[in-house]
Amino acid sequence: METGNTSKYFKYAIGEILLVVIGILIALQINNWNQKRISSNREAVILKSLNSELKNNLRELQIDYVNNLQFYQSTVYVYQYINKKPPETDSMYNDFNSIVGFDYFFPKTSTYETLKSGNLEIIRSDSLKEIITSVYESGFKRIINKIETRRNAARLLFPYHQKHFRSTFKVNLDTVDLLKNRNDLKLFKKISIPNDYSTLINDPEFESLVTEAINGRRNIIRDYERTIQNVKTCIEFINSYLAN
Repeated sequence: METGNTSKYFKYAIGEILLVVIGILIALQINNWNQKRISSNREAVILKSLNSELKNNLRELQIDYVNNLQFYQSTVYVYQYINKKPPETDSMYNDFNSIVGFDYFFPKTSTYETLKSGNLEIIRSDSLKEIITSVYESGFKRIINKIETRRNAARLLFPYHQKHFRSTFKVNLDTVDLLKNRNDLKLFKKISIPNDYSTLINDPEFESLVTEAINGRRNIIRDYERTIQNVKTCIEFINSYLAN
């Protein structure tokens, strides 16, 4: 101040302050970038794990769908036997057994449960979060609940089936060495043989039970088809999101 250099001093001080501020801003930006990178890496790891889980569930869904579709078709065939009353043949026995058959879907959900418990916000895409949640909370649970409902309803058919059918395995013991082939599960094909075929196909109670079974199985098949498509869409979405 004595030498009249006050303005130079303030300019110098302001310059120092600006340098400090710029340094802080750069540090914050680097820190934000690093946090985003870490978050993005975590997001990618979780989505890859979820993708793998969904693919496993998709395989299970497709296998169970094929089996339940076969049960449904067999139940429809039995309904045709009741209405058309064809002569009894050995080929009917598999269908008679399948009317009380069920396949159960047990989805793997460990990755999703981890994601749901506080990590769901790590996924930046709202539409991706929505479809993932829909698959697990709606699609999978709907199938599980409906199968359980159908299983409870089918208990009405089980006592009737046990009373009017004799269940056995379709295997020729004269030509097959069971000791050598005990691990071949295909040899043991379960069938159900009517105690009285003519009485069975003319029984109104049996027709009502089969009709109810057809209706319930058809609804389950539709849920499987819808959920399988939604899982495929979710997997494609995740793959595209990760690629981008």
